[in-house]
Amino acid sequence: MMRRAAVCVIFLLIGTYASADVEEFRYFSLDVPEGWSANESGDVVSVTADDRSGSLVIASGNPGGESITALALKLSHEMRGTEPVSDDEGDYTFEYNNGVSHVTVTGDEDFYMVITASGFVRNAETLGEILSSLEMR
Repeated sequence: MMRRAAVCVIFLLIGTYASADVEEFRYFSLDVPEGWSANESGDVVSVTADDRSGSLVIASGNPGGESITALALKLSHEMRGTEPVSDDEGDYTFEYNNGVSHVTVTGDEDFYMVITASGFVRNAETLGEILSSLEMR
């Protein structure tokens, strides 16, 4: 189930960046490229470009009985985003901030991940690389 998280934003072009350090977090590890910084606070991991041109925020945990469908609908409404669209795997995606930010909601009744990627205009390739490196622990 969570192996899907690494490909949740499949539409991104995946390239290669100069160097990256693998960083370990509570639930997963991922590569943080040079020029980006990572921070973990509780169940939220933020990876941000040092020039603030892009970011990836991954919130995860137990959904507390809430379905992934309900969580996606609630988040989309709170963020004033587009209607969530489900894929064949049961993941949901939506956009907000006039399409600048993309959200993927994935998981099941025991564990969820909400992945928010912003700054696609300048950072699509790097954001795709970071996501493709995500490995569950």
